[in-house]
Amino acid sequence: MVACKAIYGEVMPASHLQTIMTAQEYLHAKLDELKRTEPLQMAQPDELEQLILAKVLSKKFRKNKADDTAIALCKKAIHYAVENNKPIKVGLLFGGNKLWRFDEAPEVDWAELFNLIYLARYMKTIADVYEHGAEFEYYSQDVSVQRLNNVPRSETNQYSKTFRELLDWLEQYLPERVVFSYKRQAEEYTDSSQYDQEIEEAKAAILAENRGRLPELSEAQKLATELNVRLNLGQDDDPEWREKVELEHRAIFATKTLTPYLVDETIIPTCPTPFEGLIATGSTKYSIAKFWAGVGALQPVDDSFRDLILTPKQLEAAKFTWHDINLGITGKNFNKIRVMESS
Repeated sequence: MVACKAIYGEVMPASHLQTIMTAQEYLHAKLDELKRTEPLQMAQPDELEQLILAKVLSKKFRKNKADDTAIALCKKAIHYAVENNKPIKVGLLFGGNKLWRFDEAPEVDWAELFNLIYLARYMKTIADVYEHGAEFEYYSQDVSVQRLNNVPRSETNQYSKTFRELLDWLEQYLPERVVFSYKRQAEEYTDSSQYDQEIEEAKAAILAENRGRLPELSEAQKLATELNVRLNLGQDDDPEWREKVELEHRAIFATKTLTPYLVDETIIPTCPTPFEGLIATGSTKYSIAKFWAGVGALQPVDDSFRDLILTPKQLEAAKFTWHDINLGITGKNFNKIRVMESS
């Protein structure tokens, strides 16, 4: 696939130049719209928690019906925040690295920015009705990813560094009473050997419960494992390598350090994709692909664009041109953007 790069200053057809400028203006418009502050909508004290719940469960951001477990968790977290005059806290537990298969790796790209803008709009709907605002917390499982998918610590460090830099840059556009935060699982440990011990104990417990049998995988699970794991030399010589990776994947959620986060009832849990007990938000209005396992692109629609996050398979089939962009964001991935060609 050959991608054409469009550069400012080149002599180009007027229609093509307009498309480039519109892409730049579109991104500026989304950011400017985000920072517009709305007057606080006052609610009666006995109605406030129900109003906040309606914002959290809004169909504008929810991709499927929330189950009873998710709704119960939302109510508990909202009640805690209101009773203690704290921000409504919403959280996402995520991979903590850019999928190694992309040229964009190991840094954040437009997918992370699109997700941030989308979730900031989500949090703004809460802050508009609640004086203590809303906080969205990204919790990076980077130390788990290092072992699970054979991602070097240097790459997870670079991903976290560029994510935090992007958060700092975005602050100028955030509306009042909306805050983002970023935590790293790796920073919960003074030494990585502590995590190694926890994960081995968790794996042993799962094997004991399963009478020593490794997990059975569906074809979809096998494909997902093959997509994410950067194989070590000789790893695939073992016919059960996928099952052993899945065992470690399941054990992550039983490690001693992560467990308190998973049972914290003060945080509303979300996920881009549908998952039991979580609010499925998608990564953007039009994408449910996980932003850390995808790359951002714009799709022209009438006189505007849609923010898309492309998986490796979608990117392989995509036809696009590169357009130069300058929003003042540092990092290697923000000086140009993919714009999809019309079919």
